[in-house]
Amino acid sequence: MAKTVRTYSGSGESVELLRDRGELAFVWHGDFSSEEWELARYDLRNQLLRIFPRQRSSRGLEDQFDRVKELRVDVATLPSWDAEEPVGESELEGHLELVGLPRGFGKIFRYGLGLQRGYRGIIHALEEHTACTVVHFRATDQTPPEDEPVFHLSLARFSAFRVAADRNRNRGTAVVRRVNHAEAHNSVADLIGVEPVTPVLGRHPLIRSMAREVADLPELDADDRRLLVEVVSSQSRSVAKENPSALGRLRQDLELVSLEALIEQFEAGLTGAATRDEGLWQEFFEANPFALQQLFASPVVIYKDQLVVRGSNAFGSGERVADFVLANTVTRTALVVEIKTPAARLVKVRPYRGTSGSEVHVPHGDLLGAIAQVQAQMQSAQVDLPGLLGRTPGAEDLETTTVGGAVIVGMAGDLPAEQLQSFLRFRHGLAGVEVIAFDEVLARLRNLWGLLAAQRKSPGDDTRS
Repeated sequence: MAKTVRTYSGSGESVELLRDRGELAFVWHGDFSSEEWELARYDLRNQLLRIFPRQRSSRGLEDQFDRVKELRVDVATLPSWDAEEPVGESELEGHLELVGLPRGFGKIFRYGLGLQRGYRGIIHALEEHTACTVVHFRATDQTPPEDEPVFHLSLARFSAFRVAADRNRNRGTAVVRRVNHAEAHNSVADLIGVEPVTPVLGRHPLIRSMAREVADLPELDADDRRLLVEVVSSQSRSVAKENPSALGRLRQDLELVSLEALIEQFEAGLTGAATRDEGLWQEFFEANPFALQQLFASPVVIYKDQLVVRGSNAFGSGERVADFVLANTVTRTALVVEIKTPAARLVKVRPYRGTSGSEVHVPHGDLLGAIAQVQAQMQSAQVDLPGLLGRTPGAEDLETTTVGGAVIVGMAGDLPAEQLQSFLRFRHGLAGVEVIAFDEVLARLRNLWGLLAAQRKSPGDDTRS
């Protein structure tokens, strides 16, 4: 017989936790006594969360999907899941929510658990092509037999779909806004004595194609685009003499496109297997030193990647190698940079002390290990590197009296509020080592793109190259 373990109360609602044969049942009670729904169950032994996906309608809560009736999640893979306090208050009007679900999952009980509306297409695709009634979100994909009712889908694959869906939604919104702006102008152009305009197509190929489709504009084919590039290249010297402002705008456009491609490549690496591939991220920053240079206030260049800062001993061991050593272009001072992965943990999930908003979380071993590693490399750069450089023909001078350090690690934006505050306090107290999260790198690149885009003047302005 099910036994009530705890009841969480909110504004006009409550969530009752029932212990039922090794499982915790989450039963939501609404504003009216007749409105009662079991929306999830948690298998304590197997650490498996079973969600019964439903959505709000005029009749109460109804099924989200036609055939899929259950979503399973291996909570051992979720950094924010806490079996002891699984229910909390959301930032949206204080509604009760299931805490710790992956991004893209609906977590507010009042509106029904499951997937948020913008991401349900992945389940619709499975319903269209499989006979599954249960979708199991886990660490890795697993192809089931054709008659298996459970379809296994990795959380990384769902995350990649969610990122793509968000990106396309934002692009679609931008396209509609641009086309409607042009339509508004053209609807009154003859009344106010101005020429009609065509929509601003944007620079990304997909956005341009969407804008052309919405505005019913003809699309350039591959031969047209190739010819356009060849003409611009062959006439660039003449354009520089005859219309330097136009050439300056073209240069700015190319810079924006290159940065946009860099940002998209970085975004793609924040999902899937790339989040745990340290070597891949080292290769990324090696191939795109521009991204690394934007992280620091002083002007720096990459002195050397995989630089030996302490040589091996007589037995061939004891060598230390820094992922990157940067050099200040003015003072020649050194900065040692260690690259980790977005999947690295920043703080421990379980609080060290405190409850109800006063929790204190200690740094995770992933973060502490990275800091200890870069600190050792900084010391070696001061003590051993000058001698190594002196014995290396052609090595450029490097000032190692004072050596700074930086670690690129983890994802700060994914942390709940209390964990984020603990991380920020710890980072602020560090001396000599700067800790930068991967999503902060992405934010700085996006801000730079926005700054360059704002500086890009309209064709009627006198833009200087």
